[in-house]
Amino acid sequence: LEKYDPSEQIISVTGSATASSEPDTLIVVLGVESEAMTANESLSKNSNSLNSVISSLTSSGISKDDIQTSNFRIYPLYDSIKDSNGNYQQILTGYRVSNILSIQTEKIDSAGNIIDTAVSSGANRVDNVSFQLSDGKLQKISDDLISNAITDATQKAEKALVPLKQKIVGVKSVIIHDNLMPYYDSPMRASFDGMAMEASMKSAPIMFGDEEITTNVSVVFYIAAE
Repeated sequence: LEKYDPSEQIISVTGSATASSEPDTLIVVLGVESEAMTANESLSKNSNSLNSVISSLTSSGISKDDIQTSNFRIYPLYDSIKDSNGNYQQILTGYRVSNILSIQTEKIDSAGNIIDTAVSSGANRVDNVSFQLSDGKLQKISDDLISNAITDATQKAEKALVPLKQKIVGVKSVIIHDNLMPYYDSPMRASFDGMAMEASMKSAPIMFGDEEITTNVSVVFYIAAE
C-alpha cells in the first residue's frame, strides 16, 4: 500500500486586493494635417504650423521633453475623373502631410489649456486625451496590493480550516496575477476648422476619475491537524 504522507495535505485559496488612485499623468495626442499641390509645399506648410504649435506649448509651460512625435505620414491624394470614353481615371490632386504629437505631462489639470493653446496656434487635429498612472506610482500600488492579497488568501484559508480542526504549516506555492493596466479615460478624436470649433473646445470640460487596480494571488498552503 502507498504510504500516507501528511505533508501532502494542502488547501488552495485565491486572495485579492483592490486600490483606487487618481491618475498622475496626462497624455494629449494632437497635431497638424496639411495639404498642397506638391509634397515639398505640403511638408513646408505642415512644418511651419507644427513649429508654431510646439513654440506655443513650450511658452505656456510644457517642457520640450514632454513633447514627442507620435506619428508622421505623407501620402498623395487622388481624385477619380471620368474621361470622354466613360472610364474613370485616378488623377493626382496633391499631397497630405500628417504630423501628430504626443504630449505627456504631470500637469494633470492642463488638458483644456494644452488643446486651446495648440488649436490657437495651428493644430487642426486632436486624436486623444487620456489620463493614466505613471510607472512609478503603478509599481508602488502593485507592491502594496501583492502583500494585501496574500494576507487576504491567508485569512480565507485560516477561516476555512477552523471547522476542519486544521492549521497552516507551510506554503507550497504562490502565483501572482497582476491585472495592472494603464488607465485611459476621455478618448476623443476631432478635427478643427476655424474659430467656431476652437471656441467650442474651450467650453468643453475634460474630467477624469480614479483608477481602480486589482491584484489576485493563488496560494497553496500545506496544512496539518491542530
